[in-house]
Amino acid sequence: MNKSASKLRDEYLNKHWFRYPEMPQRALKWGRVEQQYIGTQLLSELVLSSTEIGHEPFNAADVLVEGDLVAILPQKSAVLLAPNLTAKRPQDQLWSEHKKWQAFIESVRQVFIRKSFQPVKTPTLVTCPGTEPSLDVFETEFQIESKKKTFFLPTSPELNLKKLLAEGAERIFEIAPVFRNGEKTERHSPEFLMLEWYRAFTGLSKIKMDVIELIEVLAIEMKRPVPSGHRTFTVAELFKNYCDFNLTPSTTANELKQLAANLNVDVSAATTIDDYFYLIFIEKIENKWSHDELVFVEKYPPYQAALARLDQAGWAERFEVYWKGYELGNAFHELNDPTVQKQRSNEDLEKKRAMGKKPIHLDPSFFEALDYGLPPSAGIAVGLERLYMSLTDTPEISGINRIYKVWQNYP
Repeated sequence: MNKSASKLRDEYLNKHWFRYPEMPQRALKWGRVEQQYIGTQLLSELVLSSTEIGHEPFNAADVLVEGDLVAILPQKSAVLLAPNLTAKRPQDQLWSEHKKWQAFIESVRQVFIRKSFQPVKTPTLVTCPGTEPSLDVFETEFQIESKKKTFFLPTSPELNLKKLLAEGAERIFEIAPVFRNGEKTERHSPEFLMLEWYRAFTGLSKIKMDVIELIEVLAIEMKRPVPSGHRTFTVAELFKNYCDFNLTPSTTANELKQLAANLNVDVSAATTIDDYFYLIFIEKIENKWSHDELVFVEKYPPYQAALARLDQAGWAERFEVYWKGYELGNAFHELNDPTVQKQRSNEDLEKKRAMGKKPIHLDPSFFEALDYGLPPSAGIAVGLERLYMSLTDTPEISGINRIYKVWQNYP
């Protein structure tokens, strides 16, 4: 806009515009100005009335700029509803991206509705956010008068979903916001959406088929390439293939430390057997396979069991699923022995204390549910942003998070 036009716009906005009017009942069309058009209507064909009696109408093309919100009335008159006071242009708007994201979430929901899963909602303020030693948590406080109680934002809805399984649920899923403090990278965000589903009275094979079907259906609906196939490896097979090492359930931390030295993997920051395992796995094994296939990695060592059962050979009955270089989800054949579960949970809390993490407490109602009886079950947690990234070839999670803008400019 040249100086004379800018001056005319300033005059109109300051002297002749009825500020932020209600929506005119006689409006025929409405929208934002884009490239001198409102929809199919050219601005030069429209006039803007003045609040000053007797003043000639303004030519809309001389006053309006890209992004102004306008309603068109009969007789080719127009009403400025809200001026664009920034440098933002209509094509910068995020609504179209937001609609795609919401359509994706709805497609995910419908996959599970068609499979007779029950959608559920669990609390966002929880007494125990999850006991994973590596995760930092968000803490908040509830207060009524002088009474205070600490709550957390969940790192996963897992504990509360398992309470529902103990109460009789057999097929359930939830799409829930989850929160992990201190995480912001190309693939991590402090807040993200987690899809978590469970099947009671079954094992991991059906969860694996759920994953395959989910991704194939979404790819077809979104007109994206489907995975070229799927393969399953055990952790022991991967260590043998890529490290020439015979990993067993009884492999010690010192043995992994020596393996790291043989492979020239820097483990100077390692303090636990989990550290040695992950540093080797990430540098020498993870994502060395084809990115076109869905890859399931199963049978983890016992110290990687988390909330999974151990099989008779001592391996943790869990799998992680990868596609296009992304680790998408983590599945467990769920541990339902309350004694073993409490022992593991307390071990996790001790690890958190040793790592200097924020102290948390266990959720008594979760263990009451286990005492009541959790059926043999299997479940998985899938990060929806990661899944969307893999389907749309979005390289960074910020490409999705900018829809919400919360973490867009966070350091």
